[in-house]
Amino acid sequence: MSKVFSSMEAFYPPDSGSSFSKQMRKLSDHNLQRATRNTSERRQKHKSSLITGRCTQNVSPMPFGHIVAITVVIRFLVMLAIWAAVVTKSLIIKGVSFPSIESYCGPCPKNWICYKNSCYQFFHEKKNWYQSQASCVFQNSSLLKIYSRVDQDFFKLVKSFHWMGLVQIPKTRSWHWEDGSVLSPDQLTLMDTQNGKCALYGSNFKGYTENCSTPYPYICMQRTV
Repeated sequence: MSKVFSSMEAFYPPDSGSSFSKQMRKLSDHNLQRATRNTSERRQKHKSSLITGRCTQNVSPMPFGHIVAITVVIRFLVMLAIWAAVVTKSLIIKGVSFPSIESYCGPCPKNWICYKNSCYQFFHEKKNWYQSQASCVFQNSSLLKIYSRVDQDFFKLVKSFHWMGLVQIPKTRSWHWEDGSVLSPDQLTLMDTQNGKCALYGSNFKGYTENCSTPYPYICMQRTV
């Protein structure tokens, strides 16, 4: 330190004592500010390194088992979405959305619609009434019969024509279902539109007379109770 003062005295002549003192104070203040700033910067860097170290310790890589579990869950959700889309598509017939199944109605054939104790299948291939009846019999079923507007309420939404199991008896000119029962007004409203002996199901529980030889799509039905 004495050497520093000696050098400073050599630089500043003795007769400039007051000026020398001022310069020394300035130098001392400058050194103090610099030391304080360096100390503050070191503390800030140390604090930042501690925070970074803690963050690094907290962020640990995800265990392999968790990755596998997440992958399995994602695959399951994708398969569930695909299954839901297939089921929804199978329950939509030409723009008709069927209501959800309210009760178990027994085993139905594959791809058939199960609703309120009955199984249904809509066939889009066109056949005459007799061919349609034979096709249903071959599949251990019969052409559509309306038993109850309440239990078969979704049929009011059907928009296209399908053969159903309703024919006219020539002698009495009365309309009977395949099982021999007589048509009741509570079951269906029959519209006489053609001089036919067979009936098509239209929409909103309305039937339409038609020539039995005319090809149309048809609906087969199985009762489970």
